[in-house]
Amino acid sequence: MLLPSPFRPRVNNANDAPQVRLEREGRDEIRRITQAVERVPWSVSLTQILWTAGPVTLLGAWGGYLLGYGKEPTFENYIFFISYTVITGVAGIIANIAHNLTSSRRYDRTEAKIERVIDTVPELILATRNLIVESLEGDARRREAAAMLLRKQDLAPEGVELAALELLDDRDAARIISQIDVYRRIGLHARIRDINSLNREWLDPQFNELSELAPEAIGLLRERFEGRAPDLHKGVPRDENFIERVLAAIEQDNDLLMTLQDVEEMLILAFELISGRKIPLLNFEYRGRWKLARTLDNLEHARSRYRIRQATGLSRLKALTIYLAESGTLVEDAASGLRAEVLLQRSTQAMDALAEQVTHLAIAVGEGDREHRTVLRARADILTNAIRLYKTVTNAYDQVGRSHAVFLKMSKRWENITSQMSDGATRLRVGPGRRGLRIQEKTIALDDEAKAEVCKHIADHLEESRIKRVDSEIAYQARETVLRVGVDKAKAMAIEIALALEPHIHLSRPAVQRAINGSNAAYFGQLEPNQSAAAKAALGSAMVREIDDDLSRTAESLAIALVRHYRVELEPRAIEFLRDTFGAREATLNMLSNYQPADHHPISYLSNRPAMIQTANRDWYRALVQARRSLDDD
Repeated sequence: MLLPSPFRPRVNNANDAPQVRLEREGRDEIRRITQAVERVPWSVSLTQILWTAGPVTLLGAWGGYLLGYGKEPTFENYIFFISYTVITGVAGIIANIAHNLTSSRRYDRTEAKIERVIDTVPELILATRNLIVESLEGDARRREAAAMLLRKQDLAPEGVELAALELLDDRDAARIISQIDVYRRIGLHARIRDINSLNREWLDPQFNELSELAPEAIGLLRERFEGRAPDLHKGVPRDENFIERVLAAIEQDNDLLMTLQDVEEMLILAFELISGRKIPLLNFEYRGRWKLARTLDNLEHARSRYRIRQATGLSRLKALTIYLAESGTLVEDAASGLRAEVLLQRSTQAMDALAEQVTHLAIAVGEGDREHRTVLRARADILTNAIRLYKTVTNAYDQVGRSHAVFLKMSKRWENITSQMSDGATRLRVGPGRRGLRIQEKTIALDDEAKAEVCKHIADHLEESRIKRVDSEIAYQARETVLRVGVDKAKAMAIEIALALEPHIHLSRPAVQRAINGSNAAYFGQLEPNQSAAAKAALGSAMVREIDDDLSRTAESLAIALVRHYRVELEPRAIEFLRDTFGAREATLNMLSNYQPADHHPISYLSNRPAMIQTANRDWYRALVQARRSLDDD
């Protein structure tokens, strides 16, 4: 009798079944997308030919003969029509067979492109995250890695302990937080409250101390301490205004305006849409009097441009801070969630220190120290790029003031026109009908044909950029492979994704950007390297379906805009509609219904502008001039 060897791997059919099912579902998804643009099912084509060349032709011939000659066709005419029908039908079938034979290669190529994109994009997301961590140094690298761990919904207690240790550098605190996660997994919230009450006094000061350095990471860790983990149904918050930064990089031909976090967000958005994500979009429009409709359109356009300008200033400031952090300056952290004032202070301090360093290096090189020429040139290039980015910051905030003035002007014009009309003309309509001011709910999504077109665009770029797999440096016996991609190729990929999506979902429109920024991204933590494309397609589709779209905050924002900017009165029927349809909070809506425009002046959101946005420091330019002279004279 042969005994099973303890070293022989056992076949687990129970675990293989879900994988087989994933492969099948993913393969069906890829095939369905491909068929949307490249192939009509053979049964459909054959039915169309037989129906057209058969009964339709005979009925048409009989009716035409009867109308033309006033009598039914003769036997000879029937023979002619039947022969004609058979010949044309056979010719159509032969032509369709020839078409399918000649187009099969194109179908296979399209399917291969779709499969490659679905296989590659998730791994590009992982590669980009590695680039983000790799671009940082010291404690900043540890904090960013810890934040990535804490975003995982299915993170094991050991992973929670590791993330807490990276952030707090306190083994006792990390062990306590991991214990809380163990109790959370089995629902023992009473024990979690016990541990919280015992350890809150000495852990809260640590959280507060680090919250200014890494607010998002500490916020995630604090939630773990409270016994809460990321919710799969809520998704993952997006990095604000990432689309604007990518489009700005395209428009100004300057990829420094785009961060690696923006690349990650764009890759996630592309994979979401390819996997079938539908992002809701709320907007309002007026149908009725043309003068009122035109004024409303102008006001909405001015409001959208103003909000985009506000976001642009912070986006430019964030791009500057992250560039300085990635370049190895004194800016150690560029964590998300920091206020604009903090970002500005860190950036200017880093640029002051960088200018001083360039000055010292220039003096040394000017005195004959040739060993520092390379370092001087590199630091001077960094300072040059930083000054360019700083100029984009000042220009962006200058545009905020101009957009704000236009917005107030359009708001005043709307107020003047509506004051001359009856209240019914500007009342929010919720009943049947098409005229009046109404809230519209639309969807940002790709149909199967658009998915195929986007995949072909991205696949062509992948082929041109020659992004390839390499053996993992840490994989056992090199069994795993990873995608190797650099910063330039990663940013180029984000740009190509934006160009591929623009014709289908119109990323450049402010309303679309607001809707995407306001939605949470799907959680793709279960996607791993070296999974098949079919498995990734099935998992992506499943994760997208798990997202619960919360429109409550969007509906409340629309209600605030309607009441404060458009002077629309919220009636009880409208409050009920917003509450029941979109889940808006009734308390907020009731407060807005009591809003009296006459008691409030137009709010100037220029108070959100970072303090002391000034022109570039002259010392920065002096350092560059001195560096250029030293390099030219040497």
